[in-house]
Amino acid sequence: MGNVAKSAVKLSVFSVIMITVTSVDSIRNLPGAALFGSHAISFFLLAGLCFFVPTALVCAELSTTYPKQGGVYHWGKETLGHNFGFVTVWYQYAENIVYYPPLISFIVATGTYPFFPELAENSMFMLVMINVIFWALTLVNIFGLKLSSLITNVFGTLGLIFPILLIIALGSYWTYTHPEASHISLTSVSDWLPDFSQSGLGASFTAVVLSLTGIEITTAYANEVKNPQKAYPKALIISTVLILVSLTACSLSIAAVVSSQHSSLSEGVILAFKTFFDDMNMPFMLPVIALAIVFGSLASLNNWIIAPTKSLHVAAQDNFMPLSLSKENKNRAPVPLLLLQGAIVSVLSLVFVLVPNVNEGMWLLNILMTQLYMVMYICIFISFLVSRHKHKEIERPFRVPGGKVGMFIASALGLFSCFLTIFVAFDVPAGMSKVTGAYALIIGFVAFSLPAAAAIIYRNKNKESLSMENIETVAAN
Repeated sequence: MGNVAKSAVKLSVFSVIMITVTSVDSIRNLPGAALFGSHAISFFLLAGLCFFVPTALVCAELSTTYPKQGGVYHWGKETLGHNFGFVTVWYQYAENIVYYPPLISFIVATGTYPFFPELAENSMFMLVMINVIFWALTLVNIFGLKLSSLITNVFGTLGLIFPILLIIALGSYWTYTHPEASHISLTSVSDWLPDFSQSGLGASFTAVVLSLTGIEITTAYANEVKNPQKAYPKALIISTVLILVSLTACSLSIAAVVSSQHSSLSEGVILAFKTFFDDMNMPFMLPVIALAIVFGSLASLNNWIIAPTKSLHVAAQDNFMPLSLSKENKNRAPVPLLLLQGAIVSVLSLVFVLVPNVNEGMWLLNILMTQLYMVMYICIFISFLVSRHKHKEIERPFRVPGGKVGMFIASALGLFSCFLTIFVAFDVPAGMSKVTGAYALIIGFVAFSLPAAAAIIYRNKNKESLSMENIETVAAN
């Protein structure tokens, strides 16, 4: 995603833990993970150990080994050249763009459900609101009227930490007082083990993996702690436990009160809160928690809108696109790229009127986003392996523990998880045509891959033109 500014002072382990937890933890993808029911426990554990931990370790080593601005683009460029670096950052950029419509639809559904529940499932209303909200925040970023860090932190706390703690507490209380009404069971060993026979397994698994993405942002801080080789793994272990426990507990809370037949990616969280508050005769709390989640999500969205364009701006300086596309205004906002991003998001939002219902539109975008994201992570693991092979003597403030064995295990687990996620994601949820879903995902993936190829061709042609000009200049002299 975006690049994180380095801290001027050394951070404590606690600070790194909080940065990691607040950056990765999210309630938006939990309704999808909740479809696993009690089996979510084992799937979160598997995804955490096989994907989250290896990714965090590898990204921490790369970010401390190549600390210059540019993030994943810089890692790819330093190991396999400019073109590979651009492919890596492009899939990061593409994933971000696909991420916006589902996030805004979640915000809209959460904010409207307590007042006008029928609008939360209205495709045309969702289409209009996605465009209104995204373009409004795009203009905010263009004119430099960003929320202050204080407001963002307050909104982030209200919209993330508070709802997560509340939904866990309410879910535990409800399950204890209504064990007979719960849609999940934890009484037998089979309830705790992964169930690979469930329909729509891939779509639910992508929701689990998606809940654990974004760690590449926070690893930029690995070099900002004292003694990173010991302190960062400690912070990572604690962060991993907190993230896995909180996400799993939230998923179980939702699954206990919202059946898989009535679950919705856009409304799942607010439906769970409605059940809790109705049971406690506190329906007046539903709008309060809904607005809290909306404020927190808007603050997050506002922060991320400019992040992918900043990464792409670094690549643009290496002639992968016309420099006019990456021009900045007086507020240092890359206006052409922001406008281009807005146009793409507007086109993507049409999925909500082209598919039968809002939920199916969100599923398709969620799965496509995850597949694009996994390609970026595959590029990161390849960069890591090449870095260890090509730059053996380079200083590495942080190394993946375990020497060559640790390097192999982390890479093997990470790559396997990424390829597996891409493959199983084609198992779309029940009720959606698997053939239609597969074709839509393939077309979407190809459509988002073509610009990367075009940018590489553009740069190569420019290099040839510049080389010919240099040759002609030398000959003339």
